[in-house]
Amino acid sequence: MCNEFAAAGHLSTAFSPKGSVGAPSVYLFYGDDPLSISETLEDLREKLGPSADFNSQRFSGRALSLEGLEQACNSLPFLSNRRLVVLENAEALPRDEAFRQRFERILNQLPESTALVLVEQIDTERPKIEREQRARSIGLAWAETKPEAAYVRKFPRPRGSAFAHWLQARAESLGGQLEQEATQLLAELVAEDVLIADQELHKLLDYVDHRRAVTAQDVESLTPFYGQADVFAVVDRLGAGPGWLDRLEKLLQDHDPAYVFAMIVRQFRLLIQARAALDDGVDPVRKVQASEFVAKKVSAQARSFTAPVLEGFYHRLLQLDLAVKRGEAELALDLVPLMASLTR
Repeated sequence: MCNEFAAAGHLSTAFSPKGSVGAPSVYLFYGDDPLSISETLEDLREKLGPSADFNSQRFSGRALSLEGLEQACNSLPFLSNRRLVVLENAEALPRDEAFRQRFERILNQLPESTALVLVEQIDTERPKIEREQRARSIGLAWAETKPEAAYVRKFPRPRGSAFAHWLQARAESLGGQLEQEATQLLAELVAEDVLIADQELHKLLDYVDHRRAVTAQDVESLTPFYGQADVFAVVDRLGAGPGWLDRLEKLLQDHDPAYVFAMIVRQFRLLIQARAALDDGVDPVRKVQASEFVAKKVSAQARSFTAPVLEGFYHRLLQLDLAVKRGEAELALDLVPLMASLTR
């Protein structure tokens, strides 16, 4: 097995800017927490010291020139003992055998003076999907055969209660505090997106000047309802004319389709919770697993659907997700007709 660590502390010993004997040549970071990955890459870059600008290069797996990557990996470091080469979006590398052989040859022939970091976007929420994506990874497959040369680290995105804990810890690391109610509301408004959450935390802590804890009122006043507001509008207008289509198409143009899809999946999961509460004669605001701010909106919407309709559509959303993961569908193309099928 390759060397896989979860704790950040191990990285300082695994990465050596001096190119010490025994240091790995390939570092494979995978997961769905882009903020932690970005900050870890920056930590590695800082280890290069004053010459970091001259000794670090980035490439993308979506449009990779193997010649360019090989040249960067084989270049001698300038005023330093090691270079840092980062290949982002490594999950998008071609999977044909000829490409794999050339790519693996580069990995096998890396000089000790080069640290090559492969960054792969892999869904860590569902074990089955994660296993499928890992099985398709060229980098992980190589790392399994070269454990002495590979350092592998998983970066799972915090979710649910873990995201709330992350928000509070992040606020403390920035020199501030979040009240419990503010934490829950912020998690809802940013839809558990770590990049947006970090941006909003900076804004909120600047607003209170780090003198007091951020309150729910601060969050409601300053933090927009990212993405989810537009998703609410789309669901409201379904079957009521072309308005929903215009809104959804604009969402897909302005945001990553995967982000829009995640918002829609979450919306219907909450709608199912609210509909079940209504059918049981229970106040849905108390049953929906969301802040009161969100629960009230979801509860009002759930009255327009039946439980079978919501559950059937949610199942179709999951089927689309699996088809996308297998490369059999594209969210930007297939999400609109799927939404169009849900009319009332």
